[in-house]
Amino acid sequence: MIICLLFDVLLIVLGAKVKLSSIICKSCPLKSSCLSDKTNYKQMYRWEHEYIIDDYTVKMNTKEAKEIVRKRSSIVEHPFGTIKRTLAWDHFLVRSKKKVLGENALIMFTYNFRRLLNLIGIVLFKKLCLAIKNKDLTQIRKDIEEYILVFGLYLVYFLRYVLYFQISFEKLRYFEK
Repeated sequence: MIICLLFDVLLIVLGAKVKLSSIICKSCPLKSSCLSDKTNYKQMYRWEHEYIIDDYTVKMNTKEAKEIVRKRSSIVEHPFGTIKRTLAWDHFLVRSKKKVLGENALIMFTYNFRRLLNLIGIVLFKKLCLAIKNKDLTQIRKDIEEYILVFGLYLVYFLRYVLYFQISFEKLRYFEK
């Protein structure tokens, strides 16, 4: 697609609204590729800060920017997908920025609370609540450390068995050939 160079220059310099006169367009050698036969002149609107969007578009089309976006989507988008799936949440129910921020805070609190319960369990959470109420966190710290160590050991054993079965299945497939 061939674009009128004069028109682009005027858009960048003047901003907002640009209208080329019919005299300029009639004498232009690129008129046939730029305008139809019935159109006398070209008219276009451009936002005064459009150059910011243009610069951003160029920046986001680089390899580094695409890598950053890909990395961000793998880290940040997971909680939002989980929120949408487990809480059946897909849109805000209120209007105005202040109310939306409040609703968003409640949704994020719910997500974090569910995640906490999944990580430490209800029994340990009840102990944590009692320890906070009694202002004695020494025992709960030991309980949480113990829980993390036990969970780590279970994870190591689980991964060992998964690896063992994976290797066993690969050997079976190798010998079946």
